[in-house]
Amino acid sequence: MTNASINNVLADFFESADFEKVTNIQSLWSGYGEIARYRFTSVKLIEKFGFKLFIVKHIAPPQQVQHPRGWSGSVSHQRKIDSYQVEANFYQTLAKRCNDDCLVPTFLGERHFVEKGQASQLILMSDLDSQGFPVRAASLNLEQTKLCLRWLAQFHANFMHRTTDNTHDGLWPIGSYWHLATRQEEWQVMPESELKQQAGKIDKLLNNCEYKTIIHGDAKVANFCFNDDFTDIAAVDFQYVGSGCGVKDLVYLIGSCLSETDCENNFTQLVNEYFTQLRQALSLYQPQLDSNLVVKDWHRLVDLAWADFERFLVGWAPNHKKRNRFSQQITNRALESIRGF
Repeated sequence: MTNASINNVLADFFESADFEKVTNIQSLWSGYGEIARYRFTSVKLIEKFGFKLFIVKHIAPPQQVQHPRGWSGSVSHQRKIDSYQVEANFYQTLAKRCNDDCLVPTFLGERHFVEKGQASQLILMSDLDSQGFPVRAASLNLEQTKLCLRWLAQFHANFMHRTTDNTHDGLWPIGSYWHLATRQEEWQVMPESELKQQAGKIDKLLNNCEYKTIIHGDAKVANFCFNDDFTDIAAVDFQYVGSGCGVKDLVYLIGSCLSETDCENNFTQLVNEYFTQLRQALSLYQPQLDSNLVVKDWHRLVDLAWADFERFLVGWAPNHKKRNRFSQQITNRALESIRGF
């Protein structure tokens, strides 16, 4: 795909050629495209959209997929293709419900097109860097992690519902990229263990919680954007957004941004902080719900959510650095809690 063909699609979308590419930001996972920054070059377009800079997420699957860990089959490919459409659906239908306390990019639009027989997709959104969130992090301290927990609590409370079979059209029926139904190949290659045997039970308990929300589904530290002094936050990358229990996002975030020692020393404190923030957010977004019942329903699933991600890692990347002693402790605690069910 040439830049000229992308420019043609953008010119058709904006009904103007008054824009230019500023820089490539990053490639998409497994070479499925790129994310780039553009800017409007006319006052008319700046006034129309309310900002000068915008982001173009260009999805163009390669002819030959090279997965970093060797998972390059048809299931993996289709999951990625579907995920980009899910992301566009979220931005188009639900992102407008996210306020400044769970900020996400502003959706401009999407376009599908074919160039030389190759299906491509563009997702256009505002540039969070230019909106005051230029900082990215590979790890966080305790206070910075609590900022992410605040975002999650606000997001989860915003979309909370009680009906167990409630799903949102265009999103994943089960949010997250590691849930058991979508990772059967990885489950099959796991060595025999209690975790493998109990994977279905853990999955069922997580999916059948009484209170559900929309979860981010990939709430790692790399998908959060911060202002310069780490007092405010926004989030990106909603490819695996869908229905589920909020603690799946909670444990995934904690594991992504803290060292093993920090996890071990602060896990209980951070879990309690999340539920404190969730109670406060529920009082604003869902005053008709009893927050005590929500917390009771989800708190019992915290360890199981951790074990569920550990199950994914055992099959997908058994030597992953996240498979540490603390993770094994939480997983063992989770397994102990469901013995005899």
